[in-house]
Amino acid sequence: MSPQEVVIGTIHPVRWAAVLGIGLPAVLAVAALFARLNGADVQRPLRLLRYVLTAELIALLTLCTLGYLYEHRARARDAKLYQPLGRLIDVGGYRLHLNCSGEGGPTVVLEYGLEGSYFDWYRVQPEIARFARVCSYDRAGYGWSDTSARPRVPGVMAGELHTLLQAAGEKPPYLLVAHSYGSLIGQMFAYKFPDETAGLVLVDGVHLRQSPVFPLSHRVWLRFVQWTVPFGLPRWRHWCAGGSPEVQAVAEAVNCRSRAYAAFYREWSQLAESSAETRTISSLGDVPLAVISRDPALGHDAEEEAHHGQQQRHALKLSTNSRLIVAEGSGHDIPLARPDVIVDAVKSLLKPRELAGSRETP
Repeated sequence: MSPQEVVIGTIHPVRWAAVLGIGLPAVLAVAALFARLNGADVQRPLRLLRYVLTAELIALLTLCTLGYLYEHRARARDAKLYQPLGRLIDVGGYRLHLNCSGEGGPTVVLEYGLEGSYFDWYRVQPEIARFARVCSYDRAGYGWSDTSARPRVPGVMAGELHTLLQAAGEKPPYLLVAHSYGSLIGQMFAYKFPDETAGLVLVDGVHLRQSPVFPLSHRVWLRFVQWTVPFGLPRWRHWCAGGSPEVQAVAEAVNCRSRAYAAFYREWSQLAESSAETRTISSLGDVPLAVISRDPALGHDAEEEAHHGQQQRHALKLSTNSRLIVAEGSGHDIPLARPDVIVDAVKSLLKPRELAGSRETP
């Protein structure tokens, strides 16, 4: 079940409150209109309408006040319980959070997907840290990182990541591991900094060969959550918890912030520009490339899975030194479902060997 499906399944108390709050005044307004058209007394329905609107306004202000106090207290508690695992590093007037562990090179850099989090890598990073230096981070506006006024397109974000690694003293070359939307940033990093890229692992990446659509329903949803975060509604309904149970508490503490949903919205709204940018990348030369795809056997739409598989095979053309790996038993969420496949792919690029626990496709 996707995060959006979980949200839809848990929204009913708010939905019905909204229906009641809008429906009752609407009924009274219609009653007043009919009374006027029929020459009857309109004062009674109008009086009831005023009472209802006044009561609803008072209730709304009361709930907003209580919600604000609830959110304020929750944030104070979170500030005591949770601190950044890594360092906050200035990249030019704003700070990004970088969390590194392990030793040995090349340094592995983990890039998560759209509306994701560095928590997405909590099953992958410790395993890679056993044999290599590995870093995860929060993009601007996400998690512990500050917001950035710069465009949210792969070229800019790849540049921010490069600046972050340099400022932190992390030495190239880097092996980029990028999941989903993050694959665009990973490709752009390898394109802009080829001499500092030791390899690239694209984990069920997206390939924007056509301008994507930012659905109106999702626009409304992201703005709704962004504007209601200060009043505690998303935290109360656990809309921003996400992830697996092991990290839900800290993920909620980090993600229940208006700036995070503003960052989600900005990345979504600039997908067309991101698509135009990444279409300029025709080749990454002979950079070692592993493309990991989800298991098509788990899909419900054969045509969609065939198209997705075609996209993953097309990504192989980015390098003359590439291989395709199918993560058996996993859908799109490979970092959580099959972290071993990612870890083995990293090992294969750092030190060529047969990959275990996966099916390779020529």
